[in-house]
Amino acid sequence: MALTPTHTPDPARRNPETTAAILDTALAMARESGLAKVTIEGIAARAGVGKRTIYRWWPSKGAVVLDAWAQRLEAGLYKRIELAQSDDFEADLKQMIKDAWVDAVGDSLPVLAWLIGEALHDPDLATELWNRLLGPTSDQVAARIRRAQDEGQVAADIDPYRAIELVYAQIYYRLLLAPGPLDEAYMEDAADLALRGLRPR
Repeated sequence: MALTPTHTPDPARRNPETTAAILDTALAMARESGLAKVTIEGIAARAGVGKRTIYRWWPSKGAVVLDAWAQRLEAGLYKRIELAQSDDFEADLKQMIKDAWVDAVGDSLPVLAWLIGEALHDPDLATELWNRLLGPTSDQVAARIRRAQDEGQVAADIDPYRAIELVYAQIYYRLLLAPGPLDEAYMEDAADLALRGLRPR
């Protein structure tokens, strides 16, 4: 029988060393063998903690891995996107995609794929994945698209979030379904293809 938190714990009360051991272990296991083979029991044993300690702070293995993965990415990823603020929207868009998918996510692409798969049947994890990483980065890219619209580089009647879907849907399709590399050349091609439909006519 799974143990679940009976209240919402205060993250500030976590033991930093224990938390770091759990998160490092969870991410390492996910990268080594895939989320499907990660278990709370396995994380606990390898991190040298009890299962109850993990369940006190996280409701599922997916939540542990997401927390570990997000902490590894979020600060650097947000900063990289913030820095893409030149006068050339096309160059900025390509830089944001490269920074996110090649440099920041890069070697942990399988972890993202596994988290997306897990989120399909775990609504709480899906919400956390959006709130923690996908939503904030989308907001930053949308803000850059709005500035491009103000400057006449992108059609004014386009919804920035639909524009993001036009770009990133190609990447998620390649990540989850289609064979082929997710390298810098592919990212640039995805941006070029989307930009054809975003430019003012």
